[in-house]
Amino acid sequence: MLIAAAQEMGDHIDAKGRRIVAKALDALQYFRLTKIMGASSSNDAAMDLAAIACTVRKIDAQDIAMPATERDVEFLIQQLGFEGISAAGEALKKLRTPVAKPDQPDGAAEAMAAAKN
Repeated sequence: MLIAAAQEMGDHIDAKGRRIVAKALDALQYFRLTKIMGASSSNDAAMDLAAIACTVRKIDAQDIAMPATERDVEFLIQQLGFEGISAAGEALKKLRTPVAKPDQPDGAAEAMAAAKN
């Protein structure tokens, strides 16, 4: 179980040299985020920024919990800055990018991903 949970997270080093670890939000977490954001949830730019920030689970060795209030979201965005937000986005991309296995020819991973869609 622990290994499976770790594989659901991606990481990326931001421009400040911090290791940002991110995990995609599930439907319930996204629903709760929209409730937390209140009136701001109708602002697409604010929600995009908040949603990416809320995927962060670690900054270097510091564990990050899912924010429970709009103020928590603001604090997390402040801690991350644009550098950390960008790194979280890159970490999430890694979760969606298939990795070719050593026994597969080049391009096999992309073909497998296309077949799943």
